[in-house]
Amino acid sequence: MVRLMTVKRTPVGDFLAMRAQTWPEAVTPTAELMVRIYRLSSLVLDQSRAQAAAHGLGFTEFEVLVTLRGQPAPHELLPTDLYGAILISSGGLTKVLHGLQARGLIGRGQSKDDRRSKPVRLTAKGRALAERAMRDVLSADDKLVHGALSASELTQLIRLVGKLLHVVEPGGPDSNQTQLQSPGGKAERTHSDTSGRSSAALTPIKRRMT
Repeated sequence: MVRLMTVKRTPVGDFLAMRAQTWPEAVTPTAELMVRIYRLSSLVLDQSRAQAAAHGLGFTEFEVLVTLRGQPAPHELLPTDLYGAILISSGGLTKVLHGLQARGLIGRGQSKDDRRSKPVRLTAKGRALAERAMRDVLSADDKLVHGALSASELTQLIRLVGKLLHVVEPGGPDSNQTQLQSPGGKAERTHSDTSGRSSAALTPIKRRMT
């Protein structure tokens, strides 16, 4: 079982107020947004780690299982694809895969195309555990989000975060940007697509079941 350490954090409002006094140039609207995104991401991940730990899973183990569960049957990926999907070091992934296999949560097969690569496949036991853990993670997320935002606010936030991610994620449409004038007269770069492509979640490392 993973033991989670609770650290008392300075409220973001207090942090920004102090910085505004000691370093006002560093408290811009963009900085205020980013500080809040960092803190929200940290707190939500802490919550998700606790939910995963309640099921006997480290967070990387949880990520592996739910990433595989999100693949079409038979729920498998090559290690290189899994590595890219969950964004951890290859050494860490190898250790995690050995542990999950020893617990009967995943299996390793032989690739038909490359004998050197053994695909990682979710077992029935692993699928059941992934679904139970994900159910609790999503339930905790729902309580957090719906306790703070209305349905229309949530829709708007998904659209705006998705719009920002669409520009900054690798492969973003750098060539499809236009120059807009800001209220202060400075040119700002913004993406010309205003369709509001939405993100699946507020944190990038969570993947829902399909």
